[in-house]
Amino acid sequence: MNINSLDLNLLRVMHTMAQERSVSRTADRLGLSQPAVSNALRRLRQTFGDELYLRGKGGMTPTPRAEELARPIAEALSIIETALIGDNSFDPSRIVEPITITSADAEILLHGADILSAFQRAGFRAPVQFLPLAPGYRSDELWRNRLAIAVTTMLYAPEGLKQRKAYDEHLVCLMRSDHAAAGGLDLETYLDADHLLVAPLGGAPSGFLDAALREQGLSRNIRLITHSFGSAAELVRGSGLIASIPSRQAARHAQDERLTIAPLPITIPSYSTHLFWSERFDNDPVNKWLRKTVHAAMTTAHQAGTGASGTVSGS
Repeated sequence: MNINSLDLNLLRVMHTMAQERSVSRTADRLGLSQPAVSNALRRLRQTFGDELYLRGKGGMTPTPRAEELARPIAEALSIIETALIGDNSFDPSRIVEPITITSADAEILLHGADILSAFQRAGFRAPVQFLPLAPGYRSDELWRNRLAIAVTTMLYAPEGLKQRKAYDEHLVCLMRSDHAAAGGLDLETYLDADHLLVAPLGGAPSGFLDAALREQGLSRNIRLITHSFGSAAELVRGSGLIASIPSRQAARHAQDERLTIAPLPITIPSYSTHLFWSERFDNDPVNKWLRKTVHAAMTTAHQAGTGASGTVSGS
């Protein structure tokens, strides 16, 4: 292969195909037609002497050679773009690829609109996609994509990610207003009640609250598990369950008069919500802008809602 004959635009197609595994989605992200992407893929196959991507049921499947090339091509493009853009000349309106934010739906419900507004004020017009939280916080996506971050807690964070704290949070109890414990929730009543567990990552039927209870020789009765904080209110409304969830999320749900909030009747450590990103993009101007913008949007919104969450925690 003669490097002098290689068109760098072909590497952008290769890099985007590695992420999207689809000719149509690659075309959309790069602002190209599908025939143009197909032609670029044909030229790439000729250049590397390999099929690179084969059509399958789930989209375009990479060959071993394509998988081998993905990382060095991504690193090379990142170095070139960083050198050309630089910190001072970076303009969010020039970005055509989507931003990806991995998060539990609690953060999306609380801050999604604030984050989108912050991007729009900065001139960013490409799509923003929120992906559900997954084990490992989608570290592979964070490594591949300079426009990807995760927003969630430190509780299950994998090693190797950079992070910045956004704010502290604590749990409160959400229940129906006619629940027997609504008038006063003590520890004994809490432990005897039936509970809803929100587990965004799935896995074992217990959470960090249950680990804290076990340290004190206690346990609660978990009767229902969901991955979604958004569904917790509806599930609580339709049952006699108690959900121990973040205070600001509970405050939103408790605007429904059929629901009420009580303090958690046991002292456990508070936890914090953080932004996470790949060490590879720690000094990348685009990623730095992304996490700075998201952090500012979240902390501003959280500070504006402090009064509400403070009232909840003291109720």
